[in-house]
Amino acid sequence: MPGRVIFINLPLRIILTKRSSDWALPVKGKRLPFMSHRVAFLLGISCHLLFAVQSSAQQIPPDSVFYSSSVSNLYHTYLAQIGENARLYNGPEYIRNGVKASGFAFFQSDSMLNGSVSYNGLIYPDLRLYYDLVQDELVTFNYAHDALIGISKENVDSFIIDGHHFIRFNAGHSNGTIPGDGYYEQLAWSEPAVYVRREKKLLAPSGYEDPKYKQYNTYYLKINNSFNEVGGKNELLDLLKDHKDAVKNFIRTNKLNFKKRFEEAIVRVSVFYSQIKN
Repeated sequence: MPGRVIFINLPLRIILTKRSSDWALPVKGKRLPFMSHRVAFLLGISCHLLFAVQSSAQQIPPDSVFYSSSVSNLYHTYLAQIGENARLYNGPEYIRNGVKASGFAFFQSDSMLNGSVSYNGLIYPDLRLYYDLVQDELVTFNYAHDALIGISKENVDSFIIDGHHFIRFNAGHSNGTIPGDGYYEQLAWSEPAVYVRREKKLLAPSGYEDPKYKQYNTYYLKINNSFNEVGGKNELLDLLKDHKDAVKNFIRTNKLNFKKRFEEAIVRVSVFYSQIKN
């Protein structure tokens, strides 16, 4: 088979050699073997396809597992080779707050969590991440420089951390429908969708106590491309008033507790409403 070059939507090339079973990845003057007898894999994978795959109802071809595994292996090889030169690591060094306080500034844990980031449409998997809820800043570790790096927010499309999916919204590009710039966790992909803005504040001490971090969650129901803040059951019922009786019956039957488990309740109601609405 004659050799040919196939270009893909990443700064790399896949070269098919004369032997049909060999692929080569030219990186820093090296030719790294990559086994396959199929056509070239297109790595122009959008953030939407990666993060929304769980909601896709399309049938997957029988060979897709082979293709997915091969693409993943090649992609990880590529990222390993470019290392510290990846655009993701172009941000400033992140300095942790040295103030002694009760609690921590980050999402879920005071330790780094596993995740992935879509950065200008390019997906960086298998990262160690902090999500600083005080500064609304995503942080990773640059092993080449042994330092924490703040990831440039304006280039982040979305990210996953510890299984939680966050999207960056830009209020200036939304015609006023988004309440503010920043990262929002998407809790439900139904129509209406459910989002939450998570923030932490370092509260001043009282008496001889240490300062402490306190988290605040603000929930939004996205209806007709408009974000509506929801602070309680009555506000939710007002937004879903066209099926208010059915929603109230669902809440009562399932004993949803909006005071103790508000997040669970709003998500379940949203999913139920989308089912009866559609």
